[in-house]
Amino acid sequence: MKLEKQQIQFIDKFLQRNDVEFIDIREEMIDHIASAVEEKMTIDNANFHDAFVSYVNFNKKELFKMNKSIWWFSLSEIKSYLQYFLKPISLITNFFLIVLFFLFRSNENVVLFKENMAFYFIVSLLVIGMANFIYFSIIKKKKYFFIEKNSIVLMILYWINLLMLKPFENNKTVSDVLVLIFMMLCVTYIFYTKEQIQKYLKLEKRGYL
Repeated sequence: MKLEKQQIQFIDKFLQRNDVEFIDIREEMIDHIASAVEEKMTIDNANFHDAFVSYVNFNKKELFKMNKSIWWFSLSEIKSYLQYFLKPISLITNFFLIVLFFLFRSNENVVLFKENMAFYFIVSLLVIGMANFIYFSIIKKKKYFFIEKNSIVLMILYWINLLMLKPFENNKTVSDVLVLIFMMLCVTYIFYTKEQIQKYLKLEKRGYL
């Protein structure tokens, strides 16, 4: 028995009242609760309210672990990001990146980019951070867990940039392989972030937000 839009919104409001602030975590919980309630309505021949109350009362402690277990250092986020390297779009793009890099690595513009890549990365990181803050916190006034837990991926990229690429030293000493690996990490991060933003837009379209 499929739930109606008003019933989905009822579950959403219930989660908001119980301090589930992050919209993507809330969406995951809505799907979880909705599926369980639909099943209970079918099996027990119950109405929505009775099935919902019965399910939540019995599973509330376990259910809200999905929200309370959140912390800033998310190993699952790192794993998801690394797994994105195996996505076709990442594999194809990184393949062409490798080919183009070695074909044109002696080009004046490529050499200049390599020498200043650390600076470009820091500027890009600041731009991404500010754009996310303005879009979600100021324009949308929403809390999106991906943006907050995603900080661990950006932090890892930052320390690679800081320690391995040595931005405060002569960047001409940085090996081509190291530069290429770092570029692949950044390119994959762009695709990964794009997918997460698309998920958010789908949530808006579904009327959950």
